[in-house]
Amino acid sequence: MSIAVESQVMRVTYEAFSKFSNSLIRCRSFEEIATCFKINLKYLFNCYFFRVSFKRNSQYIHLMVSGINTNIKIQAAPEYFLVEEVLLEKKLPVYWTEPGEFGLPVAYALPEAEEPKLWGWLFNYASDRQITVTVLSGKSRSFTPKEVVILKMVTEALETKLLEICLFQELEDAFHIIQDRNKTINSIMEQQQDIIQLRTQEIAAKNAKLLEISVLNAHQVREPLSRMLGLISIFDYYEAEQLKSEIIPMLKRSSMDLDNALQEVVTKATEDLINLKA
Repeated sequence: MSIAVESQVMRVTYEAFSKFSNSLIRCRSFEEIATCFKINLKYLFNCYFFRVSFKRNSQYIHLMVSGINTNIKIQAAPEYFLVEEVLLEKKLPVYWTEPGEFGLPVAYALPEAEEPKLWGWLFNYASDRQITVTVLSGKSRSFTPKEVVILKMVTEALETKLLEICLFQELEDAFHIIQDRNKTINSIMEQQQDIIQLRTQEIAAKNAKLLEISVLNAHQVREPLSRMLGLISIFDYYEAEQLKSEIIPMLKRSSMDLDNALQEVVTKATEDLINLKA
């Protein structure tokens, strides 16, 4: 390939990457990422399949682009291909040319005439996340070392977008948790307010009843007591015989009335207080 042709190919490839990057930036979900790769990857490099396995903490994301089929899985446990396990273990790029070594699912097996080649890379972006990238190529869909530069650019852009969506989802989940807790707290507060209002009404009713009891008691006791005080106040105006024959009997009746009134008050107050406590 001449320098001019090679330069033209690279220019077209970088234009394709620019379109891919702009499309990826607009993605807001894992499903949109899969669609972005399905549409744009064929313009970046040629292969039978392109697979990315992204690990962040205990979350695993597998993106598979194969022909017109693209899928993305988000899991709590990984589903690594053999080549990915080797990459994670040895932490070195892989280039296999013997199909017997690939260990791929039957669906991705190529005829020997295609001279299949399996490429693999491991990228560590931080202590909590890493990406393995696997490419299956052949004579009809060849992948060359020169395309590794574009592949790395694609991988870096993808890692950034995956991390962004993961963080956004975590924030969204945290927001929903806070919302649920706020609803619970508000519900408890409303229940407490209802209980406080009910208790306040009960206390107000009891206070009103106590006031009624005190007013009633005062009235019942006051009348015979007033008579007694009145009789006592006129003692000085009567002779002893008159006091004995007229005033003292009246005083006795008033004292008995007072005693009866007090007994009635005590009995009724006791009953009312028992009812208030119930």
